[in-house]
Amino acid sequence: MKTIIYGFFVFFCMSLYPQKSIKILKDTNNDFRIETANEADFKPFILENNGLNNGSYWFKIINTSREESVLSLPSAHINNLSLFSATNQRIKENSYTRYPSFSLDEFEEYPLYLNIQFDKEAFYPIQISTKEEFAKANQQSLFKLGIYYGFAIMVIIINLMCFVLFDEKVFLYYCAVLATMTSSFFYSDGLFRLLGFDNSFIVVYLEPLLYTSVSIFAAYFATKFLKLDESMPKLKWVTLGLISVATAFFISYWTTKNWMYAVIGNTTVWSVLLIYLIAGATLFRQKVYARFYVIAYSLLFLLLVDYFVLKGFGVSLINVSAFQLKVASSIEMLVLTYAIMYRMRALKEENDMMQIEMRLYLKRIELLRSPDNIKMVDDLYLENLVNHYDLNNLETKLLQYVSKGKDNEKIALKLNISVKEVEKITKSLYKKLEIGEQIQEDQRMVDEQPDYIYN
Repeated sequence: MKTIIYGFFVFFCMSLYPQKSIKILKDTNNDFRIETANEADFKPFILENNGLNNGSYWFKIINTSREESVLSLPSAHINNLSLFSATNQRIKENSYTRYPSFSLDEFEEYPLYLNIQFDKEAFYPIQISTKEEFAKANQQSLFKLGIYYGFAIMVIIINLMCFVLFDEKVFLYYCAVLATMTSSFFYSDGLFRLLGFDNSFIVVYLEPLLYTSVSIFAAYFATKFLKLDESMPKLKWVTLGLISVATAFFISYWTTKNWMYAVIGNTTVWSVLLIYLIAGATLFRQKVYARFYVIAYSLLFLLLVDYFVLKGFGVSLINVSAFQLKVASSIEMLVLTYAIMYRMRALKEENDMMQIEMRLYLKRIELLRSPDNIKMVDDLYLENLVNHYDLNNLETKLLQYVSKGKDNEKIALKLNISVKEVEKITKSLYKKLEIGEQIQEDQRMVDEQPDYIYN
């Protein structure tokens, strides 16, 4: 019990220390310079996200410790900042770090004055730690990031291999989603900055492009995975309209540097993903692989919106951390990769069922037309089908092979096309001959007249 009380006491003291050692001032009109900042009326610092209330902020940092330390600001959106000593000397920023940081030696003169120009949301997570603590935390963080990105690359490679092996383009579309999503995390984790890329270009231009790419590829993947181009053909025009609106806002942001335009653009871009999540939910009861899609994306979508969208407004629903986001992303990768495999099997079974129903349909028509009820479908009957439904030569040949009970591999070999093309033509032919409607009509008649099948 004493240990618990002592722990709470230490935590309480540690939480009070930053508020006493750091003070803040909002320089609304850019009135202050380092020469006059020490005369300003600073207020106690509280770690919070002021969202759209961006602009110029000054921080007064008081430190009684006389050991080497590091001042860091772990935020990918902080770019334009300056740190000054008590003698108005500018302190050089560290190079090749994930986030802005400054090394402070034991002879540093306090108080320090930090000026930040917040071009995006006003979020200032200032941290002061010893060099040993900073190095250890940074090493642990990079280790965890290495595990995540190694896992993400492995899943991408697996999906690429499945695309090559099974000739299923949905794997390729999902690879594009994973690649752009991983790049977005790469940016938010400060890894582009660590590699020496120009941070101003990354923050202003690359971030909107990454988010737009994520929404485009995710929408296209959902369309093909859920076959929405058949059930919801107009949805692509809604998507195109939203992407166009988001692009217009991003261009306005690049032109005016007004963060509000970027926030609206981000919100529009992520609303595209919401639309496809709702579209998947409408198919929840009809298709099992749609359930996989909705379950996998629901949690991840909620975390993405909280982390990438709401943060720009200065609000948060569940205060998502980068670690929680990556855990949800890893689960989503595994579930959807399995879902794509399940979808392949389901579509193959669906195609096989179509061919069975097609053969039954042809046999039924044959028995009705043939006077002796023995002959197979003759050339005259096929000719009537060709003329009535306007079948082309390839469809006619496929219909002949299906009626003889040949499997897809043999049909593909006979017609000199791929198995995927056989499945595609079979599906088209199934719809063109209105076999589904015929089967449903037969089922209805059997329900109403049990002896219908014998008539």
